[in-house]
Amino acid sequence: MKDRRAQPVQLDLLDWLAAQDACPDAPADRADPGPAPAAPVVLTRVEPACNMRRFYSVALATSLFGEPGVERAWGRIGSPGRRRADWFAEPEAARAELERMAGAKRRRGYQG
Repeated sequence: MKDRRAQPVQLDLLDWLAAQDACPDAPADRADPGPAPAAPVVLTRVEPACNMRRFYSVALATSLFGEPGVERAWGRIGSPGRRRADWFAEPEAARAELERMAGAKRRRGYQG
């Protein structure tokens, strides 16, 4: 005689997640994420007479802990170069530092 006990039903995880309320405790209106991040600034300086082929890039970044910062990379074109990140307490301070660094490099002859 065949055993007629109910067979376990295999649930598809995606179907189950779709049936759940996405986030019941979340507020209906989300907070404004703020201004869009500035595009990275990539500058180069090429002077063949001096055998100079340099790059400098600077961009806004956010750490894993939500801290605003500025990431910069520099070196000879074609090489990975060096990298550095500086973190700030306020996003406005990071944006001001990005503009200050890019301005300083432009004054030294870098072009973008």
